[in-house]
Amino acid sequence: MTEPLLAAPDRTILRPGRPFTAPELAVLCAEGTLRGILPGTFVCAAVPDDPVVRAAAVAALVGPRLQQDAVIGRLTAAWVHGHLPVPVTLELLVARFHRLPLHRDGLRTTLHECVLHESEVDRGLPMAVTTPLRTALDLAFHGDPVSARRAISRMLATRRPQCRREQLLEAIRATGRRPGKRAALDLVESLPRLGTAS
Repeated sequence: MTEPLLAAPDRTILRPGRPFTAPELAVLCAEGTLRGILPGTFVCAAVPDDPVVRAAAVAALVGPRLQQDAVIGRLTAAWVHGHLPVPVTLELLVARFHRLPLHRDGLRTTLHECVLHESEVDRGLPMAVTTPLRTALDLAFHGDPVSARRAISRMLATRRPQCRREQLLEAIRATGRRPGKRAALDLVESLPRLGTAS
């Protein structure tokens, strides 16, 4: 007799001690009942890997204050949007100085002070995250060239309206006088156009 499939598996993010211990969570992962998302965060194995689950995992790690005051940005936002592998550092954007949280489960947390317009933030996830266009803009200016190139290429290749090549170039040009602007333009302009050979 087969077990009935859950129509909507529980999307709750589990952490050690809430309610299972770390060894119990490891056993549940080994049995295939759970899967890890970020270090120290787990979800039912039947739950699809999507931006909602990834943002919820970040929220579970950073705690309520940063969950409320910060926005997931840069390489971590690219991961939430599905364009990069699991980050080794959680990158969060804040409007003003915050004390850094304790490092948890082998993941560093980095806070970057910046100004975000409401149109650059997606608040429809368990934790706010920069939109694909703002994420690509930040990576063009601040990301290491290899990771930035990979993430931006994938964002532009999705063929969704959230981040198009001309939008990104226009956003870079609109930043005014700013260090790294020429390098950001060069990076985006050097990317292959859709439908051309890479």
